[in-house]
Amino acid sequence: MPRILALEWDSREARLAVADARRGSAVLEEAFAVPLPLRAEGGMGVDPAIGDAIGAAVAARGLGRLPTLVAVGRASIELKLLTLPPAPDDELPEMVRFQAQREFNSLGDDWHFDFVPISDDIAAPRQVLAAAVSPEVVQQINETCQRAGLKPTRLLLRPYAAASLLRRSRLAESGQMQLVSGATAAKAGAIADPTDNKVRLLVDLLGDEADLTVLVGPQVVFLRTARLPAETASDAGANWRPLLAEIRRTMAAVQNQLGGQRVQAVYLCDGRQEHAALAARLSGELSLPVELFDPLAQVPLTGAVRTEPPAHAGRFAPLVGMLVNEIEKSSHGLDFFNPRRRPPPPDRRRPLALAGVGVASVAALLGLWAWQHSKSLNARIDELSAASKKLDAEVAAAAKLQQSVGELDDWRQGDPGWLDELVRLSRALPDAKQVMLSDVSISPHPAGGEMVLKGVVSSTEVVDRLESGLRDDKHRVEGRGSHQDIKSTAYPWQFSSAVIAETRPAKTKAKAAAPARRPAAASPRPTGKGA
Repeated sequence: MPRILALEWDSREARLAVADARRGSAVLEEAFAVPLPLRAEGGMGVDPAIGDAIGAAVAARGLGRLPTLVAVGRASIELKLLTLPPAPDDELPEMVRFQAQREFNSLGDDWHFDFVPISDDIAAPRQVLAAAVSPEVVQQINETCQRAGLKPTRLLLRPYAAASLLRRSRLAESGQMQLVSGATAAKAGAIADPTDNKVRLLVDLLGDEADLTVLVGPQVVFLRTARLPAETASDAGANWRPLLAEIRRTMAAVQNQLGGQRVQAVYLCDGRQEHAALAARLSGELSLPVELFDPLAQVPLTGAVRTEPPAHAGRFAPLVGMLVNEIEKSSHGLDFFNPRRRPPPPDRRRPLALAGVGVASVAALLGLWAWQHSKSLNARIDELSAASKKLDAEVAAAAKLQQSVGELDDWRQGDPGWLDELVRLSRALPDAKQVMLSDVSISPHPAGGEMVLKGVVSSTEVVDRLESGLRDDKHRVEGRGSHQDIKSTAYPWQFSSAVIAETRPAKTKAKAAAPARRPAAASPRPTGKGA
């Protein structure tokens, strides 16, 4: 098998790795980073300087003619968890595409689309993780590669590639990750063991962003990319808190999605123990084991990468995972250039003597399908009956809750006056060319009331001005994170902020003398845009 090149890039650097196949296993020959010229914030389209920088590095090492695998980040795709009726695997491609047309924001026929099944039971509702890449993003990738003298054969999802490398590894008694081949994974106790349902979080620090990927056993169930201060990856002192906040936010989302299951272990991609202090700090804050995961320790090394490994080896986990999967002919999970498709129809030129057998097989399959469909309906009836009993208990609990008028009265006394708060918000909003609100949600808070703002802005400085304008001695403002959206030119940043109105008074005896009246209804969840 020829040598293979794996490539990805962000706003600061391009990362490249080369592997060769020896006796069916990947041997890593090169892993290096190429600094990229800084780009103006909010810049869109193809930057020729990126392709030129990559092309110069590729040409200097004689790698221009190698088959190329390209990784794309979570922020560049649209991702949805879809639930479908019971169906065999060969029927899923059309079903997933049809459902995605209804649930994705803007999925056209020219989008690159792929999916990966999460549930395998064909008699139960099927869950799949579906992803789509816009034609504009694919065009940028192709033009950059063309300028660099490369022709990509696969377009893969970066977090999935890193997770695949973790799946092939196991945690030995010494606490170090060791490579386990696909043939011996189950015997060695690897994560690939289907009986292993441990919930793991893989964190890959990539300069000014981090990939956070959650696996239940061998299956990826949740992934997101968070923007971070650039120095977080190299400083466990003052800049570790943004990463801690993103990890906690990810763990909360996963616990909600998995019906209460919690993350049990965290793996931090690292190469030279550069994140040892950060791992210790996170472990203490999270009360969870945080292990350092060296991607270069998972494959044999030779050549330049053995004598001069890259400075930030943890960032190469996706590339190593892509190369190992390609050489060992394992599934890449999501491949936008080679998506899952319905198997081709059987050859119609088969001998007529097999026609009778074919008819009998069809009849048998129809009978089997009818039996499985009936079985799935019965299971659904049992599921709905159990849900109905559970709802009966919840209705009874709700009836008791309605009697707790004292708590509702407390909430009413802490109401900050949402009409006045909305007027205050409208006065503090910058011009519509700088900010557009997509969601404003209002809810009670132990300190009085909470208003969560979500929207898009022209730059991160606008978020700072907005939050400063809303903050005073009676209003506390908390940033809930921001990330870049390359699909928007006018508003390339998304943000979320919370305004907490601290108006709840202390309890007094005057409460008993207040005239009796019904508690105020909960404020609706208004949505609005900056004016």
